[in-house]
Amino acid sequence: MLPEEVYKRRPNHNNTPESVTLIVANYIVFAVTIQLFAACAKINTFFWVVLAALALYNFFNIRKYREDYNKSRIIAYAVSIAGMILLFLLLRSRELNC
Repeated sequence: MLPEEVYKRRPNHNNTPESVTLIVANYIVFAVTIQLFAACAKINTFFWVVLAALALYNFFNIRKYREDYNKSRIIAYAVSIAGMILLFLLLRSRELNC
C-alpha cells in the first residue's frame, strides 16, 4: 500500500497552520454571531459578549503559537480583522426589522 514515510512526514495528517485555523474560526464565529444577534435594528448585548470571548480566544491562541506567526502571517491576520469589520458593516447595512 503506502510506504511508512508518508505517515512520518505528515504527523497527525494536520498540516494547516494555526494562523489559518484561527482566521477561519474567527470568520465563522463572527458571521454566525452577526446573523443571530446583530441582524435586527438593535445590537443584542450577547453579541458583545461573544466578541469579547473571541478576542480572548485570539489572544491566548496567538500567545500559545507565537513562534508560528512571522511577518506575513501577522499581516494576513490584520487583513482578516479589517475584513471582519467590512463584513460587519456590509451585513448591518441591510438590517431587518425584527
